[in-house]
Amino acid sequence: MIHPYEIVSKSALPAFRAMVSKRLTDDYDLTQQEVAIRLGVTQASVSNYARKARGMMVDLEIDANIAKAADKVAELLASDKPDQREALRLMTEVCDYVRFNHTLCALHEELEPGFKTEGCYACLGSLPPESGTIKLTAAPLS
Repeated sequence: MIHPYEIVSKSALPAFRAMVSKRLTDDYDLTQQEVAIRLGVTQASVSNYARKARGMMVDLEIDANIAKAADKVAELLASDKPDQREALRLMTEVCDYVRFNHTLCALHEELEPGFKTEGCYACLGSLPPESGTIKLTAAPLS
C-alpha cells in the first residue's frame, strides 16, 4: 500500500522543484549552485532536474494553477532577499493542492497495480469527502 504522502514526496514535490529550478535558471539566470542554495537541495539534484533525470514522474506543468505557483515561487527565490518562508508555504500549498484535487490518482494506479482510486478519499485524510477541492492562493482559479 502506497501512502498519498509518499507519492507527493517522491513524485509531486520533485516535479514542482524541477519546475521552479528551470524557471530560476532560464528566467533569472541563476547558476545551478545558486538554485540549489535557494531551493535547499544539492547542486546534483538541480543538475538532475535540468537533465530530466529527476522530477519527471508527473507533469505538473499541464495544470495552469501549479504553473503559476511555480512562477511565483521562482520570483520569490530569485529576489535579492529571497523570502524562503513564503516560498516554502507556497510549495506546501502546492503539495496539498495536488493531493486534495486528485492530481496523482492515475500515477497511484500505475505505481500500485490493482489499487482502484475511483471513490477513494485517502488523500483527503480527515476531511470529509464533501470538502471538494482546494484552491491555490498563489494562483487563483479563474
